[in-house]
Amino acid sequence: MNITPVAGHLGAIVEGIDLALATPNDVDAIKAAIEEYLVLFFPGQGEMSDEQQVAFTLNFGAPYFHPIARAFGATEFKAGRIIDDIDHPPYQDKWHTDVTWDPEPPTFGSLRMVELPDRGGDTVFASMYAAYNALSDAMKSALDGLTAWHDLGDETAFRSKAGDEIVDATLKLVPGANHPVVGVHPVTGRKFINVNSEFTSHINEMTKAESRAILDFLCSHCANPNFEVRWKWTVGDLVLWDERPTHHFAVADYYPKRREVIRVNVR
Repeated sequence: MNITPVAGHLGAIVEGIDLALATPNDVDAIKAAIEEYLVLFFPGQGEMSDEQQVAFTLNFGAPYFHPIARAFGATEFKAGRIIDDIDHPPYQDKWHTDVTWDPEPPTFGSLRMVELPDRGGDTVFASMYAAYNALSDAMKSALDGLTAWHDLGDETAFRSKAGDEIVDATLKLVPGANHPVVGVHPVTGRKFINVNSEFTSHINEMTKAESRAILDFLCSHCANPNFEVRWKWTVGDLVLWDERPTHHFAVADYYPKRREVIRVNVR
């Protein structure tokens, strides 16, 4: 494998490997790389099947069933398809970490591009390690020990994709979750900002006004381009990333044209 870093704080292109044929030694090397770079871009995986993507991603964790899939009664772990077009408007164009409203959210995600518009549709990732490190010592101290409530947000996207009945059932199963405002990565021991503009509702230990002011600051701070890497997709690319210390934003500048990706999450 040839690993080439592509931005200052995160992201590396990995070439010279067919992920469908990855050996245990390959997986160990990829684990070491993702610990360092957080997001890995693998061009040229166009022959990979959904089942092979599932098998590859399971090297990084156990099957993760999205709360909406649980509400549907899913028992078979398989890849999900995210289709955005005129009838299915995109909703991933906000900074977020996947499913932080679950008490046990996914730890790794993979996306494989299967259909692109003629232009646009990039995905941007940001390092929450870098965002935390850029805070003043006073702010770090103020955030230490705080917790925040995460929920589905305005629910509009979920209801448009899954329907009211399923979302209502999902809310009964998983109404939301509390998480530390500052996370500590269980492998690296590094601290990262653990709130996001899509799913973080409020900081529990603060008044409503205080919470809004701090969350607005943190979300704006985390969107600083200095912490980011932007990936311009080609059909057949696969991206693997550590969910915990990253945010991502799926740019929706192609709408209403069609874009389709295959997603697998594990934890």
